[in-house]
Amino acid sequence: MLSNPDSAPGIRISEEFANMVGELPWPSLRDYIQANSQLAKACQLGGYRLDPKFRKRFEGFVLREAEKAEFSSSFCNPIFAQWYPVHEALYHALEDYFHSDVYKAYREEQKLPESAYALPQDVFDRIFRVEDLDKWNILLCFSPMQFTDAQLKQVVEDARGNDQLLRRVKELEEALDVANRETAQVVAERDRLRGLADGGTEELQELRKARRDLQNERNDLINKFDSSQAENRRIRQQDVQREQDTQQRLAEVEAARQQEKSRFDGLTARLEKELGEWRTRYELQRAEDRELKDTLQGVETARNGETARAKKAEAKVAELYRFVDAILQRIDWTQIGKKMQLTPSLQRQFNSVLKKLHYEEDLSLSLEGTLPQFAGRLMDQEKKLLDLVANSNTLEVSHGTVEEFWNGIKESFDDVTIGLEARLMLLKLLKEIFYQVVDMEDLEKPVLPMLAASRTARQG
Repeated sequence: MLSNPDSAPGIRISEEFANMVGELPWPSLRDYIQANSQLAKACQLGGYRLDPKFRKRFEGFVLREAEKAEFSSSFCNPIFAQWYPVHEALYHALEDYFHSDVYKAYREEQKLPESAYALPQDVFDRIFRVEDLDKWNILLCFSPMQFTDAQLKQVVEDARGNDQLLRRVKELEEALDVANRETAQVVAERDRLRGLADGGTEELQELRKARRDLQNERNDLINKFDSSQAENRRIRQQDVQREQDTQQRLAEVEAARQQEKSRFDGLTARLEKELGEWRTRYELQRAEDRELKDTLQGVETARNGETARAKKAEAKVAELYRFVDAILQRIDWTQIGKKMQLTPSLQRQFNSVLKKLHYEEDLSLSLEGTLPQFAGRLMDQEKKLLDLVANSNTLEVSHGTVEEFWNGIKESFDDVTIGLEARLMLLKLLKEIFYQVVDMEDLEKPVLPMLAASRTARQG
């Protein structure tokens, strides 16, 4: 089926379908009607039998059914399959080519599927004949062949031009037939009048006048026919001029194609040159990558060595921490606290802190957790206070008024001040304890003696 009938102006698919049905042999048309039960019922409605004398009526029913089916391929393909072999010369010319090795090679070259049918332009020019235009119109509308734009244009333009000529010739022939019939009638009438010539001279003169008029009319028709012949020659000259214009346009297109090909060749050469440069850069980059990998491997080896040395150093530090812990565990803090003689300044700071901190009823200070934990809690209070001051712009709004916010953290300032004093006092206290109870010579020994016993021995 023609995929887009609008691309072939001047060709009406309904007329071509009617022509195709009209050219079917009667047995083929009868078999097609009988195979379609709905169509056969419509044709035989009213008592009509499938008889050749009613063929025109049956063709009308087939055309109406095709229009209802919008000339679908399922409806038209069976009729085309019966019509195609009827025209033996065109049928054998096309089938011999489509089943030849030449077409197989052309189909493989154009990468066409096996179900595709297409004619190269040279084969089309060899098979196409103007006198077969009516058949080519049917092939264009209902065959599975694929036409190029040039082939489609050739079929449509030849069909349009020859249709005009044929219509004009037909009109002239009909006029000539009418004139001939009228002339025959006039001649017969003349003969009859001659037989009645004795009836009167006046009637004979009128008949002669009528004959002259008919002769003049006949001459006019002949002149019109000559004019149509001249018009036909003019149309042929126009076709020749159009062909020359087409050839000129094809030459211009070919020149433009060669120019574009040269441009693309230059572009391809430039791109190949750039590709070579990029390949060179790629190889240089690969060499640099290999050098960087070697350098990275060396750095990784050095980092692993530094990591191993750092772990050894951390182990050494941990060992030193365990050494200090061992020293602190051997201190008898109860006896040291009783025997330690604080300086007056440290004593005043200690008493001031004890008065400000919470302590039990027997005035003995207790620390929850370890000493670092106690100092950490004091530092947490300090950090919390600093965060409140840093975000005071936002917190003043959330607390309602500026006064409420600063009254709320007033006690935090006092607590932090006491904590700072306590941390300072603890540092000084630890310094005094350590350097009063520990002899530096003991730290050089591999085994630490009991500090309390060593201290008693030195005092004795």
